[in-house]
Amino acid sequence: MERIQLSVANVTGGLPQGAAKSGLSLAIGFFDGVHLGHQEVIRRAVAAARDKGLTPAVMTFDPHPRVVLGHGSQYEGVLTPLEDKLALFEELGVEAAYVIRFDREFSEVTAERFVKSIIVPLGVKATTVGFDFSFGHRGQGNAEALKEFGGGELQVQVVSPVYLDDSKVSSTRIRAQLAEGDCSAVRRLTGRPYLLKGLVVHGDARGRQLGYPTANLQLDQSYVIPRPGVYAIEIEVLSDAGTAESRHNGVLNVGYRPTFDAPGGALKLEAHLFDFEGDLYGRQLALRFHSFLRAERKFESINQLIEQIASDSARAREIFSVKARD
Repeated sequence: MERIQLSVANVTGGLPQGAAKSGLSLAIGFFDGVHLGHQEVIRRAVAAARDKGLTPAVMTFDPHPRVVLGHGSQYEGVLTPLEDKLALFEELGVEAAYVIRFDREFSEVTAERFVKSIIVPLGVKATTVGFDFSFGHRGQGNAEALKEFGGGELQVQVVSPVYLDDSKVSSTRIRAQLAEGDCSAVRRLTGRPYLLKGLVVHGDARGRQLGYPTANLQLDQSYVIPRPGVYAIEIEVLSDAGTAESRHNGVLNVGYRPTFDAPGGALKLEAHLFDFEGDLYGRQLALRFHSFLRAERKFESINQLIEQIASDSARAREIFSVKARD
């Protein structure tokens, strides 16, 4: 999939050379979470491309506009970092991704200028947006503005919200489910387990001393972190190219280790891989959340903690055994 970076400089300085080689069917949005609603928008854009002989494309923004504009600290963590979003777009059939660097200067671009200086020169013939889509300075543009400023040459389709269990699928809903530790709900809203990626760094080797060696993960992006507690997870050990070299089941503790650490410490992610031997320091891992096992708590003795880890591991193994039989 071709990736083209855009910024406010493109509005006055011209688009990247070759950016308008063919007509585009363009889905536009931030698409955090790439949930069922987002997927429907993108699929409709891809279908329109096939029908009209256009190139299926997506335009997205980085970072989140609300963070740049100071309208919501809750958006500082993302459900799907940019690279993960782009990989999901490609799986949905997208052939070109236009990534706009969103900053204060770009936030001042009017809706009319955005359409006439970027959308039209890119060779966009058809756009697909969600029902709540807005763009341009202070969000003054909408689907009707796309049509108006496109001079009647731009086809616009608006996708209605997608509902699951009588409630609208949204990024906000996914964040709320993660705060509850509801992995199953997140998987149903997105069609896949929640994913975190990070680098294995040195810890205090406490897990090894307890008989359950753990990989201490330093996240490589500002992810939304699920509720503190213990999870059944699938772990991929990634190559330098980002592909999975091996896959393992395991358990993950997300929390503050109250049995060992004083209150107010940093949040830690510690993964124990089942049936794994080897050195993971400096390796990238991808963690997929399957089930919430229990809340984090303080244990009165090391033996109690060891017994609980053994119980957590046995329960996680049974969960994955059932999944394998289904």
